[in-house]
This record gives sequence, C-alpha cells and structure tokens, in this order.
Amino acid sequence: MSKMQYLVAMPTIAIVGATGLVGKELQKVLKIRNFPVDELRLFSSKDSAPNFRGVDIAFFCVSASVAEVLIPKALEEGSLCIDSSSAFRMEPHVPLVIPEINPSALKGHKGLIASPNCTTTLMLLALAPLHAVSPIEKIICSSYQAASGAGARALEEMRSKASLHESPQNNSGYNEEEEKMHWESQKILGDDSLVVSATCVRVPIPRVHSLSLHCTFKEEIALDQAEELLKNSPGLEWVDHAFTTDEASGKEAVFCGRLRVARDDPKSLELWVLGDQLLKGAALNSVQIAEECLK
Repeated sequence: MSKMQYLVAMPTIAIVGATGLVGKELQKVLKIRNFPVDELRLFSSKDSAPNFRGVDIAFFCVSASVAEVLIPKALEEGSLCIDSSSAFRMEPHVPLVIPEINPSALKGHKGLIASPNCTTTLMLLALAPLHAVSPIEKIICSSYQAASGAGARALEEMRSKASLHESPQNNSGYNEEEEKMHWESQKILGDDSLVVSATCVRVPIPRVHSLSLHCTFKEEIALDQAEELLKNSPGLEWVDHAFTTDEASGKEAVFCGRLRVARDDPKSLELWVLGDQLLKGAALNSVQIAEECLK
C-alpha cells in the first residue's frame, strides 16, 4: 500500500530513465524552468533496484514494462510518480493529464499521474481551445513522427524514407499508436463519444512530430474566431507562414497554422500542427504536471 507523503517546497527528485532521450530532456527542463530541487537522483532504465526512499517526486521515462515493475516500489516509499509510459494511462484511478487542458483531474490522485502519448498531447493542445467553444465529434489525423519518438536506437538507424509506425497492429488494422490517440483523447476530454481516426508513420527526421488534422465540431466555428482562440491559448504559437520542423525543434510551444474550413463540411476545420515530441510531448508535460502538484 502506498504511503503517499505531502510534497515539500524543495523536493527530492528521481528520474528513472535518465540516460534516455526523454530523461535527458527532462533534466534540461527542470533547470530551464528553475524547478525546485533539493536532491536529484538519476537512474538508468537498466537499474533494477533504484532507491526511492526519501524521494518526493519520481519521474519515469521508461518503457511500460519497466514502469509496471518500478512504479509500485516508488509508491510504496510514498513518492509521487509521474509516468510518461503507457503502462497505467487507461487505469480508471490514474489521472491522464495535460495541465493546460485538464488540471482538475489531479484532484484526489492516488500518487500516480500519467502523461499522455506524445502525439495525443500535441494534437489535443492545439484542439482544446476549439473544443471548449464547440465540442469535437470526430478527428481525422495523419501524423508524421520523428525517429527519436521511437528512442535512441531508432534515431541512430534513421533511414532515408518514411516507414510504417513500428507499433503492432490489432485486428481492426490500427496500430498501438493510433489506438492510444483515440482512447487517450476520450479520457482527457471526458467524452466517450469522441472518435479519433489516426494514421501514424515514421519519417526520417531527428525530432518534431507533424500532424495534419481534420476536425468535425458539433457546431460551426467561424474561421476568425478559431484563429483568435489558437493565437491566445497557452502553450500554442500561431504561425502564418510556411513553417518546418526546424522551427519547432527544441521549442516548448506547439506550433499551429494553415487553418481552413474543410471543403466537405462547414462544421469541420483543418490545420497543421508541429511539436517537439521530446519536450511538450513528454519531458515538459511531465514537469508541468509536477509544477501543478506543487501549487
């Protein structure tokens, strides 16, 4: 049973998976954002017995299989666990949080908080301001995902052509990444009727995911109103010129532009979204969750 402790002003922090791509970015984010740290303990994903005694906040930047083994141990020591893996995201008692969208989900947490899939996070951050005006009924997403989203080895093996996403397909033909976007979006937005139909592929660039979105809303949203919402929403940066992944690489913001009314339905809008999946898609979102918990 967890012995969850109260968070202190200067917490002891542990990062599990500190030598991986996300773990390294998380260390940078903590410094850049002046996150209060009394002691920082770094563990690789291969450490079989990290010491969580006295750890106030434990960040997990590891695979789901490793998280499933180590998170219960950290909870036993009273650590607040923030997990970027898929291990516990869909558990009913585990909040799945994007702080700009659903910070209220943190209330009453049991010591474990999940950060969503990187592509889900980037997509919903761009769409949440519009969803608040008129509920989203359906999202059609094509994502072009950087090699680093599959880890350091994939980055090293990056080839010169796009490929199918490496996650396995289910009987319906969707792969795990595409399924995550559907189910996680429903949980984060609190709408079981929302449909997300995604196609995810890897592309030969080092970092930044690109998303082409076609979104159908319950009611029409005027184009100028939608643009104004996107320009003034936290975490977003509006771009009114042709832009590339280089502009978004290493940036905290999620970039959006090319907003237009879809030709097939006046209640549908289309837009282009870019975001650094190692930052807002993973490390930054995890740190922002911790910041919310310290408030």
